[in-house]
Amino acid sequence: MQKRSSRFKVPSSTWGIGSKNLNLEPGTLNRRARASVLSIWAIVSPKLRSLIFIVAVILLALPATASAQRKSLRVSYPAPVTLYLPMWVGHDAGLFRKNGIEVELIHVGSSPIAMAAYLTGEIDILGGGGAAGPNAYLRGQRDLVFFGAMNNKFVFSIYAHPSISKLSELGGKRIGVTRFGGTMDFATRYFLKRAGFEPARDLTMVQIGRAQDILSALGAGLVDAGTMAFPYNINAKESGFRELADLSQSGARYASSTFLAKRQFLTQNRIQAEGFIRGIIEAIHFISTRRDDGIRILSRYTRLSDKKVLSESYEFHSRVIWPKVPEIQPEDLKLVLEELAESNPKAREIEPAEIIYASIVKDVVASGFVERLYGK
Repeated sequence: MQKRSSRFKVPSSTWGIGSKNLNLEPGTLNRRARASVLSIWAIVSPKLRSLIFIVAVILLALPATASAQRKSLRVSYPAPVTLYLPMWVGHDAGLFRKNGIEVELIHVGSSPIAMAAYLTGEIDILGGGGAAGPNAYLRGQRDLVFFGAMNNKFVFSIYAHPSISKLSELGGKRIGVTRFGGTMDFATRYFLKRAGFEPARDLTMVQIGRAQDILSALGAGLVDAGTMAFPYNINAKESGFRELADLSQSGARYASSTFLAKRQFLTQNRIQAEGFIRGIIEAIHFISTRRDDGIRILSRYTRLSDKKVLSESYEFHSRVIWPKVPEIQPEDLKLVLEELAESNPKAREIEPAEIIYASIVKDVVASGFVERLYGK
């Protein structure tokens, strides 16, 4: 990735001639160029001068994105986990560039920091969890919308001590999660309620901290069961613990690894937004057809070297998680809003359709791009 410069530089291609011939300084014309401009200006009629002046004033008054489409997009992602592989493939395999845009991927681990960077214009597209959008919406950012998602499932599994053979035996047991109020905690409680438990009454929920520490707590006997995320569910299985439930198969719809942007930005940069979505769609196809290359990219970004973990994570997400088309629907946000409502009751007042801008993905699909890609 190239570092952004604080000084504006005029690329030679802007003028159609080499920089050696023009010898431009940042934001200026050289003497020969200025002389040429003045010579042309001298023979222009007063009426035409007035018209040119008026047009210039109008163009300067317009937002930069209204007068010209952005040539590059800065896109954030929150964590180096498998869910975000399509973004990495789109970048490293040149699929964004193939679809007409340059994308700079930015890893921002903290959601509040990512949102702050996004709202100040340092990030164009915010990739990450589904709760960030409604949270910002409730704080007055009414132009913020979802326009795509790479997953609408809970990517967790519940593992237990081998002595517990089925879910119904969890009554009175201790279940570990990362932190209370987090997505893992919400997903676990939601699933257990649907399974007939009242978590606050029938179980003891234990806040562990980091995802990897849940497996350690299970091994040490500090909890009887724990909710696992990739790749720790693989480690749990290898350690002899029993999988009681795969939450991705529960039927619950929960948008995560979503794409957020301002509605105005998407309108003014529609070509780039469609190019980004085409790049993601093509990356998902790449993952399904070029496994070895995909795993190498996965290893590079996650810094995992265990071939079994890489392979199983890759296969699971390819088979279960990533859709052919990264669309987002109102149904995908209902549980996101329910989770947010536990800390902010006003979230119940949000209509999911109000914060979705679906036309970007719909137009890409309507163009026949997906059918051509998959040969249908």
